Amino acid sequence: MPELPKNSVLLLEGGSFRGCYTSGALDVLMEKDIYFPAVAAVSAGGLNAVNYLARQPGRSARINLCYRHDPRYMGPLAVLRNRGVVGFRYLFGSLAEKEPFDYETFNASTQRLVSVVTNVNTGRPEYFEKGHCSDFIRAVIASASMPLCSLPVKIDGKPYLDGGCSCSIPLDWALEQGFEHIVVVATQAKGYRKPVTSQRMVDLYSDFYASHPRFFASLLTMDLRYNALMDRMDQLEAEGRIFVLRPGRPVDVGRFEGDTNKLLTLINEGREEAREALPAMGRYLGVEL
Repeated sequence: MPELPKNSVLLLEGGSFRGCYTSGALDVLMEKDIYFPAVAAVSAGGLNAVNYLARQPGRSARINLCYRHDPRYMGPLAVLRNRGVVGFRYLFGSLAEKEPFDYETFNASTQRLVSVVTNVNTGRPEYFEKGHCSDFIRAVIASASMPLCSLPVKIDGKPYLDGGCSCSIPLDWALEQGFEHIVVVATQAKGYRKPVTSQRMVDLYSDFYASHPRFFASLLTMDLRYNALMDRMDQLEAEGRIFVLRPGRPVDVGRFEGDTNKLLTLINEGREEAREALPAMGRYLGVEL
């Protein structure tokens, strides 16, 4: 197993089913026994991260390919049972019996794992760390609970939703923590920028979240903050201060993508591009990968 620098961290972007790219990339890291000492993940990135810490290559891919059309995972039964479009109770419940999750390895892992969530009362990101919060899996679920599609998830009495509403990639957190080697797995191609929030979405956000003005404000400024973050990441990458693995072409996978052939293609692209990037990533980290 390559010994990575102790001050290195892996940051995982969300993006719903665009996270299939991440699952492919993480499978390559696991197959090569490459485990970062710290991981911070947002939304769907967190669902991939738990399998990374459990050291279970292929599990994320199998779930999305084999159960995408299971209504308990995503669809009407998920809405009825979870009051949200994704069936997290099924995902972490009976589905985990068919696709066993290695809780023993996950809990025993010495890797730091941070799940980024958005506090619905403040509109600000919060960072829940495995082993340092009351219910970490619930924090992962909160981070992946999309606005408009899910009710807030309560943790210690406070309501939380998708971490991407306030923090698409926890770059500032990583810098504040003092990490000197930062590897990002992004789920959009280089150059992608979010379009201006449409009036239709503004109206929907207002209908649902006007009573939470700070969260509402975060939703309305997601495009501005995301685009500024991408500009900053491009500069840091050009300066050699961070290493970014991202899709080599625009991603043609929707938020609720139902075409499993597209999902498989994206998983394979994540695998291939991660494998090709290993030598350059190793040079950035100062180790041979």
